[in-house]
Amino acid sequence: MKVFAIALSLVAGFFAFYFLWPKSIELPKIGTVKEWPLEEVSGNQYNQKKPKLVTFFYTNCPDVCPLTMWDLKDLQKEMMKKGISDNRYLILSVTLDPEYDTIEKIKQYEKSFEITSPNWLFFRGSVAKTKKFTQYFKNMIYEKNEDGFLTHSTNMYVVDSNDQIRAYHNMSTGKKRANIEEIADQLGELVNKK
Repeated sequence: MKVFAIALSLVAGFFAFYFLWPKSIELPKIGTVKEWPLEEVSGNQYNQKKPKLVTFFYTNCPDVCPLTMWDLKDLQKEMMKKGISDNRYLILSVTLDPEYDTIEKIKQYEKSFEITSPNWLFFRGSVAKTKKFTQYFKNMIYEKNEDGFLTHSTNMYVVDSNDQIRAYHNMSTGKKRANIEEIADQLGELVNKK
């Protein structure tokens, strides 16, 4: 009888742990985007009160940026698999080279990747506004040398509907792809909190 009581207690404890323990861990708040001074290049409506993934790119980037664009297309598919439609979150791509990346060049870049979703927006600002904007994001540094070659950190950022930065992820580098599943889980968690 004593063994049965112990076994019953263990089973009850397991079920209590399983059903009462939180299913997701709260994402930390690691920064705040205090203003969005950049302009969307296609004139699309920008509602910042949605969860978003903020990425940085430049159209002359030979490797990291194009690989990441393909991964972000996979992110959209992953979000759809989770039942989260495009109108519930945003992907914001910000050029780090506004001197070279004119509105026309960015539109051509967007077209070359067949990006047509209204929730994927491309932003551009002056050099000064871009530099100020990037300072909101932890570990986001970039530099353009006198030959016009640009180097940048390979981070992208999950930002909630209150402009709190909640996570950051690596972009695609070489054979290492972006962790699309984890990004989708985090965006999904923020979408479902609204």
